[in-house]
Amino acid sequence: MTLSFVLVGTAAVAAGAVGIRLPTGDRIAAGLPLVIGAGVGVVAAAIGTQISSDTPEGYSTVFLVASALGFVATLVGLVVLWRLTERERSGASGSAPGSAPGES
Repeated sequence: MTLSFVLVGTAAVAAGAVGIRLPTGDRIAAGLPLVIGAGVGVVAAAIGTQISSDTPEGYSTVFLVASALGFVATLVGLVVLWRLTERERSGASGSAPGSAPGES
């Protein structure tokens, strides 16, 4: 169970860290990969509880697998978001508006 909570917390920290690095207007979008990860985790938990044994160890394993899948889904979502905002991030730190690259 401890590892499950570590995965959930780490995904939240990763989303916050990516959100801080995004342009101001896009920061709220860092929460969307968390929604995706939570959704994947809930689906995995729902399926897992139907196929696992009705023991505490079985439910712990289901929760761990669901947390791991949610963690991976969150990271994939963050990578996609980071790539989608790459142009805005490079434009914000690049040259002045209206000047061509390489001109001073």
